[in-house]
Amino acid sequence: MLRRFFVVLLLISLMSAGMVNMTAAQDTLSGELTVSVEAWMVEKYNMPELEARFEAEHPDVDVTVITHEGLGANYQNIFLEWAQTGDSTADLYFGGLISQIAPAIIDDLLIPWDDMLVDDLAPENWIDGFLSSSYVPGEAGTNYPTLPGLGETMNFQYNVGYFEQAGIASTPATYEELYNAACQLAELEVNGQQLVGLEMEYGINFAPDTWMAAVIAAEGTYFTEDGKINWDSEAGKAWIEFQKSIIDAGCGGSTTFTDNNGARNGLKAGQVAMINASNSRSNEGTNALCPEQGVVPCPSGELIQMFDYPGDSGVMAFSHQVYIPRVAEDKLELARAFAKEAIFSEYGQTWSAINFGKMPTIWAHYDALPENPNFATVRAELEGPAQGQWQYRDGQLLRQAYVDNLQLYLIGDISLDEMIETLKLVQDEEADMTTPASAREM
Repeated sequence: MLRRFFVVLLLISLMSAGMVNMTAAQDTLSGELTVSVEAWMVEKYNMPELEARFEAEHPDVDVTVITHEGLGANYQNIFLEWAQTGDSTADLYFGGLISQIAPAIIDDLLIPWDDMLVDDLAPENWIDGFLSSSYVPGEAGTNYPTLPGLGETMNFQYNVGYFEQAGIASTPATYEELYNAACQLAELEVNGQQLVGLEMEYGINFAPDTWMAAVIAAEGTYFTEDGKINWDSEAGKAWIEFQKSIIDAGCGGSTTFTDNNGARNGLKAGQVAMINASNSRSNEGTNALCPEQGVVPCPSGELIQMFDYPGDSGVMAFSHQVYIPRVAEDKLELARAFAKEAIFSEYGQTWSAINFGKMPTIWAHYDALPENPNFATVRAELEGPAQGQWQYRDGQLLRQAYVDNLQLYLIGDISLDEMIETLKLVQDEEADMTTPASAREM
């Protein structure tokens, strides 16, 4: 009897030791991790909650979330810090468009994600319209220097209630129909003020992307055969002329000349009937104008819905990147764990979509979203052809040149032909047109 007691005691002791070892093996992560995100992402990707959840899962890890601005020049400063100091302010970065991150990719400043893209994160499980912009051809194991953390598409967003008031029965499918709808809407009065029919994007935030979107929808690509920007695109010229026609007719405003968020804010305030920006503006607008959404649905489903650019050749899709600088290699395990478990988690991606319309980049997370007409529209877009932003070393220079010359054209200081010739001159004689792919061929 006594012998049996000691045997049982030994077994319990061994099992307890095993449990301790299992617990220790379960979580080997420890240390400090600094994550830098674009400032607006703190709210729109619920970063405090992601940080708290990750630390709860890994008690020996201390995560600090800091912010950086999303300006093109600021990214150049970040990359310069890495090169000059051999160090980085953060171990993991979330934010920045592929056009802004391209210089770091070209200079091989980032640690590829390739060996993490297995199982649930295998390339075939990502939404290709977003992941394709992160792919760089070349040696195996070096193809994904960045990954898309959240995605968006470019389309038009409109107030369903104002369309009903104006007697517009269907969404516009041509520029002529768009023009007529904008001017019909501009005849309405809201709270004693004339409604803005169609407020468009004329600032650095979205203006170049709306041009890309118009050309992709009509022609499938905005590139020439030699990989340059096709400034001679007939669809591109038609888009630019259309924008001026709306302003000249008094059916749209120009707040985005100086305020990048002017169109979005006008839509959310109920002062603008229609805008053309990223799909997220629909969810933002609905949530602002109909805060009871989810408890008592808005009229006609979602108050702010969306429709595509004229044409059926594709959609402009872009994403905000996640990346790790080579100078932060000593935090690689922690950085990848946070990216996988927090940024690329179902919670993180679906929460951001539901609350702010920032879309998941992994299909399984898209499948987990609730029914919503706007989610359905974006899904249909992403299941078809898609193209992302240009990725030249001087991509930001080209974006700024487009904005500067667009505004000069819209106020009548230059002609359309002069605008196009100036953009071709900047491209051919001033901009460094090196891309990540071409850099690897050198």
